[in-house]
Amino acid sequence: MDALDYELVDIFNWQEEAAGMISQMEFVRRVDVQTETIERYVRDGLLVPDLVVPMSEYRTFKYFKEETLQKYAEQYGWTLIDDSNRKDLFLDMVRQMDMSYSYKPILLKAVLLFADDKGRVKLSDIVTYFREFYEARRAAGLVVEKANSIYAKGGYTDAQAQRNILSNPFKRFEDMQMLHHTKTLGVIQVDESVWKKLTREEKQDIERICDEKLEQYYGRFQARTEDAIK
Repeated sequence: MDALDYELVDIFNWQEEAAGMISQMEFVRRVDVQTETIERYVRDGLLVPDLVVPMSEYRTFKYFKEETLQKYAEQYGWTLIDDSNRKDLFLDMVRQMDMSYSYKPILLKAVLLFADDKGRVKLSDIVTYFREFYEARRAAGLVVEKANSIYAKGGYTDAQAQRNILSNPFKRFEDMQMLHHTKTLGVIQVDESVWKKLTREEKQDIERICDEKLEQYYGRFQARTEDAIK
């Protein structure tokens, strides 16, 4: 389809029509499933927006009514996220942490170490923590990460580490509005509804879980090495 086949969109008209609706990005933030899941459901016709605004041949804005969000959440068994349950869902995410890389627990450990009383952490401090963690493993002759990880390859810049952190471990927490990134200030902040409700014991529990997850993760590499020797 040629871009010229689209009708011209009156920006004021569609914004009026979208008033009171939520965007697809906001939809993701309101349910306990990942961005990729929502995108796939929309693509496969399992999630039908109430309003689709074509902006170009390849780009559209999709909007949903509040009742549509609630209908699909009930239909697919998704939990709706709000300030009343965000902390509990955050703790559930930590306990059930799925890991393709070691990044998530390291991010959480850095946040717990450097966060101020409002849950704010300088992104530069998180980058430093990542660098020190992986370089300590390298110096000790331990497996640093998977071969395709920038930390295993070495020679990475702080800017590359920052992009990696924001695109991998941070993104899922951001999707669920548990962590936020203020680009202009270079700060990551734990959502207020989570940080203010976390007790000292819960923070200690998060630290313990992160250590256990890292031990399990790197234990896989040890097991593979032992199997290869056999």
